[in-house]
Amino acid sequence: MRKIDFTNLIQETIVELVAAEKTQSNARLRLRAQFLRLLKSGQAVQLKQAAALVGVTPKHASTLWKKYRETGFDRYLTLDYKARKARLSVENQARLLKKAESGFRSQAAAINYLREEFGCRYTQQGVSVLFQRLKIKAKMPRPANVKADGREQAAYKKTLPGG
Repeated sequence: MRKIDFTNLIQETIVELVAAEKTQSNARLRLRAQFLRLLKSGQAVQLKQAAALVGVTPKHASTLWKKYRETGFDRYLTLDYKARKARLSVENQARLLKKAESGFRSQAAAINYLREEFGCRYTQQGVSVLFQRLKIKAKMPRPANVKADGREQAAYKKTLPGG
């Protein structure tokens, strides 16, 4: 197995790495700084050992090392997260909310509506998440009997035991 001299390859000092580790508020970035510090200080001689100490897989440790070598320390301590682009524009979401006021018979009906109206393909889980985010109740309430009298029903409920 080829031995890598991490102490010379990592340009930052141990003091800089400890400072970076302490100042990071994000746990992932703190882990990255700790990973380099363990390699630089000699507490871990191999990537596999450093991975075990910080609690990541050896594959992830290899990816972290590669990222450090290719991008440098400053870029290494930044997250490359980009939020996904919404499928529905703000205007389309407003139209969906307007349509949802009358309710959907089922989530399958909502999926069909989204496909036909906006050309978006949603799964059942995707519609569920979309409806939660927009605070849409997926189903219509059960219809009430036209002959039902609310006062009579309330009086009847009072006569029930425990009511």
